[in-house]
Amino acid sequence: MRLLGVQKFLCALKSLNLAKSTPTWESIDSRPIPRWYQNAKFGIFCHWGVYSVPAYRSEWIWWYWKGSSPDPDVQRYIENNFRHGTTYADFANDLSAEFFDANVFKEIVEASGARYFVLTSKHVEGFTMWPSATSWMWNSVDGGPNRDIVGELSKAFNSSSVHFGVYFSQYEWFNRYYLNDVLHNTTNYPAQVSYPQMMELVNEYKPELIWSDGDWERSDEYWKSKEFIAWLYNDSPVKDTVVVNDRWGAGIMGKHGGFLTYMDHYDPGHLLPRKWESCTTLDKYSWGNRRNMRSGDVSSVSDVINLLVRTIACNGNLLLNVGPTNHGMIPPIFEDRLYEIGRWIRRNSEAIFDTNPWMHQNDTDKIWYLVSLPKGYRMKPHAAWTPHVEGSKLYAFFLEFPRAKTVTLPSVLYEEGISAEVLLDEGQREEIEVMGEHGEPVTLHFDSHQHLAAYGKIVVAFEHFSAKYRDPIRYLKKMGILDSDGHPTRMGQFTKT
Repeated sequence: MRLLGVQKFLCALKSLNLAKSTPTWESIDSRPIPRWYQNAKFGIFCHWGVYSVPAYRSEWIWWYWKGSSPDPDVQRYIENNFRHGTTYADFANDLSAEFFDANVFKEIVEASGARYFVLTSKHVEGFTMWPSATSWMWNSVDGGPNRDIVGELSKAFNSSSVHFGVYFSQYEWFNRYYLNDVLHNTTNYPAQVSYPQMMELVNEYKPELIWSDGDWERSDEYWKSKEFIAWLYNDSPVKDTVVVNDRWGAGIMGKHGGFLTYMDHYDPGHLLPRKWESCTTLDKYSWGNRRNMRSGDVSSVSDVINLLVRTIACNGNLLLNVGPTNHGMIPPIFEDRLYEIGRWIRRNSEAIFDTNPWMHQNDTDKIWYLVSLPKGYRMKPHAAWTPHVEGSKLYAFFLEFPRAKTVTLPSVLYEEGISAEVLLDEGQREEIEVMGEHGEPVTLHFDSHQHLAAYGKIVVAFEHFSAKYRDPIRYLKKMGILDSDGHPTRMGQFTKT
């Protein structure tokens, strides 16, 4: 009996140790993505900093002005529009944020249908949007608006159902500690600046997402990335809910971390075995605010919804960026886009949230699928897709209303009792006639539903259907689209999987 008790104790201890993350990529990669992020599907990115004052070219304007290869166009812009002798530090004085209201930001994000929000707490310019102890006089409390922007936004979003996260640039272009490290092969910058700043952010504001960037010049060893993430997962105040991305050192992106990003604006068009995120921006040419942005530079609502559907059908989330002005306003054209996207998301929310990638991602580049499992079923922690389960509900996303009177869906098979309904506003539905033979592809009849064309994009919900089993990951590996480890071999798009 005593031996049995010892064995139980050792087993429990072993189980506890297995649950702890160690500072290795193998251990970090094995941690399941928190369920809130798996189901969030859509988030809003917010690039806001000193670069919002000159607001020209992009958030990299300081580098284009004073970097290793200055851009003559940016130099002329500064010379022609600002007083002689202006330095980049002078711009901080005009980051006034006099119209900034964190609750308004929260309301706009909530209206967009997004489930998480990520603020640039520090971009590569090094200006921190909180009173960092390691960024004296180069932060939003000591200068600029004299306000704790991270603090105000974290407080606002913590009072909502939207999860709060922070973007954090590891390196800074002109930080003397970093430049000296490069020259002398030392590690003073992470020891005295970047690592303490990340600890400050987590301990003070408790963000549930850490979006690391600016990592590519140095190794993960230099940034102490594995040590930080292990602490984050084991002992931080957000250890049970926090999620991270994959930008933690040269050669790490697309391989290690939490969710994978691969590159900005990534849109593979096929399933990926690990949870991933497409980060893109409403302004097609900049993440930060631009004074000379034209309406045609802004992605349309239709394009964003198409990207959202492709992304979530392929096991990804979409993080869509807006760039506020130096006065603290989200430009009205961005606000309008977000409201319209939110209207579409609300209409189709049951198809977007609490759903999973299916074994068939799409039938064409205009028809994509997600599936809702019956009560009592749940995908395994690291599963990227689900096979057909009796009692599931299938959602077919039509990215444009069918022009033909009938549409055949090869992936959806006919069963007796099958039903199909179009999701409408305020929970309303409209039944669509379904034709077919047992075990054969279904055909939908739209001839008496042409009035629904006003919706543009529609979602059809199926119940009591059938489908032929397939393993999409195995297929993608066989076709050479994924390598043996499940990583994409090319930046494909709209692949029929």
